[in-house]
Amino acid sequence: MSTFRIMRTVYLDRFGQTQGVISCVVLLALAVPSVLLDNGIVVDGTGRAAFMGDVRIVGDKITAVGNLQPLPNEEVIDAAGLTIAPGFIDAHSHADGTLDKLESQLRQGITTGICGQDGGRPDTVKNQKEKTRFADMRFEFFSGHGGLRQTVMRNAMRKAAPFEVRAMARLLEEDMQAGALGLSTGLEYEPGHFASTEELITLARVAGKDRGMYISHMRDESHQVRESIDELIRISTEGRLPGHVSHMKLGVAAVWGKAPEVIALINLARVRGHRITADVYPYLFWQSTIRVLTASKDYASAEVWKAALSDVGGPRNVRLAEYSPEPSWVGKTLEQIAIDTGRDAPSLIIEIVARTSGGKGKEMVLVTAMTERDLTTFMKQPWVMFSTDGWGGGAHPRSAGSFPRILARYVRDQKLLSLEEAIRKMTSLPAETFNLRDRGLVKPGLSADLVLFDSKTIQDTATPENPTSMAKGVKHVFVRGKRTSF
Repeated sequence: MSTFRIMRTVYLDRFGQTQGVISCVVLLALAVPSVLLDNGIVVDGTGRAAFMGDVRIVGDKITAVGNLQPLPNEEVIDAAGLTIAPGFIDAHSHADGTLDKLESQLRQGITTGICGQDGGRPDTVKNQKEKTRFADMRFEFFSGHGGLRQTVMRNAMRKAAPFEVRAMARLLEEDMQAGALGLSTGLEYEPGHFASTEELITLARVAGKDRGMYISHMRDESHQVRESIDELIRISTEGRLPGHVSHMKLGVAAVWGKAPEVIALINLARVRGHRITADVYPYLFWQSTIRVLTASKDYASAEVWKAALSDVGGPRNVRLAEYSPEPSWVGKTLEQIAIDTGRDAPSLIIEIVARTSGGKGKEMVLVTAMTERDLTTFMKQPWVMFSTDGWGGGAHPRSAGSFPRILARYVRDQKLLSLEEAIRKMTSLPAETFNLRDRGLVKPGLSADLVLFDSKTIQDTATPENPTSMAKGVKHVFVRGKRTSF
């Protein structure tokens, strides 16, 4: 005969006091697995003070938070000395493309990746969700504008005709009905670069009527960053939907130190009632194609590349992370390669672009182009959350180290943020921003997406030289109540 047990569900306030019985749950103890996280330091994701407590997981849900006693036959995990927090939500992820390499994400405490970024759309959102349905972590998707354009316009690098915008809108509507979070763009890349602001506003309205949002890798993160922010705010305003800045940065020397000006633009929009948010990753170098060093499309011009290199402090700050035509160059800076080959850096870039254009090869660079002062100024804003912009096996250490790096460097060591505020930015803030109502808090009734980590030892270990080195300090990760193995 099955055994039934009665359990009270309680929740503690910030002072550890019981606020009353929330619900009475009847458990089928032999059929539903129950796990007690015992005697941990609960940081619940709201931003309020941590407290000592226990957390009970039954099936895929959190059912109780408080001073709890083990049930018969219940699995008990000793959480003494460990922080119990909601699973981290990566606000800008590409990990859906490396489902066989998710350990680097899980070891950071990441349980949800927000994908479909930078305008990418390799498939319909319905199919993308199906492909990731049984993955070890959870994935949510935007509908990528660049992919919509590619489906409708093939390789046409021009403004879209009205009938083409309507065709894109129909595809976007299908994605929204399949559960897309909204519309994403990559306006620094082809083909998104060729879209007019009016085209994007039209599509944003389609996403907005289904309660979606607009998220963008903007047209320019360097000289034209203010204009790019203005465009994003305009699209959000006229599209009647929230807007979000992907991996916000100031990427050339000419705009270093202007973080307060960018923040002022966004705060003004927020005061006027527009929901604008952003994410950052905790590194001073970015990873992308070498082409985005310049807004010019004159890739054969040595003068263009001289100016681009000057913007980022010279060829010593540009490191090849991937280059299929000449693998021996990978891991070296353009300065090193120039010395080895007896050539100048602009001519090397012209060759790299020529040998990889049209799908003939692959290239990727790491570019040191930001300042710590700008990064930390952005990080402190209450509407800024965190991301990796990474994937399993990525050549940038952000793929394996972003969230532990924040907790180690900026919380524990520099005390830039409190632990509670950092966790809020990793959990409830992105959950609210992306309308993920079933996660983001340690709260009865929500999904049991949880991370247990040692705040004294958590640490990133990935470097540009060893970008896949796993983070340390995360002890347990639960996704929908299932403990992941690593």
